[in-house]
Amino acid sequence: KAERDEKLASYFKFVMTRNPLERILSAYRNKFENHPIDPKVSGVFDEAKIEMIKKCRPKVYSRWENSGRTIKVFPTFNEFIRYLDSHSYYELDTHFRPLQYICHPCVFQYDFYANLKLMPGEFDRLFEKFNIPQNSFRNQPAAHDTGSLMPKYFTKLSEAEKKMVYRFVHQELEFYYHIY
Repeated sequence: KAERDEKLASYFKFVMTRNPLERILSAYRNKFENHPIDPKVSGVFDEAKIEMIKKCRPKVYSRWENSGRTIKVFPTFNEFIRYLDSHSYYELDTHFRPLQYICHPCVFQYDFYANLKLMPGEFDRLFEKFNIPQNSFRNQPAAHDTGSLMPKYFTKLSEAEKKMVYRFVHQELEFYYHIY
């Protein structure tokens, strides 16, 4: 424990943060949306896709299971929200877990919190601290603004699903808005 504490005290520790609602939507879009279920592929996200389809659309799942072929179906955002709600944080892949269950900001004292929404300015501050040339990040293409897509997805959730989202991210939202 003493060695760990010594290392933690001497390391520069930073966390990249993001609006939790945007993070959930981005994770869904990146891992599930428009990614069909392929029986030849078996990974963490494929298992989650299958679980969501099996639970929410059993007839579709049954047809797929008996065919042995790739099907052009993927979980909806609503199904993804129900999936998150039906699992403990620690059962979920780290792409989906709230920040406090990955980085433990209440346990560790971080030196820097960077907000993804404020990039590349946040990187400028980090690069300056470590004497990294500022233009090394500037040539990267801009990421899609997930925030602008939030109404399209979140307005389609039922009241029960909105409550699920709130239960899932309320602590992370409090932390996020506390530091920004």
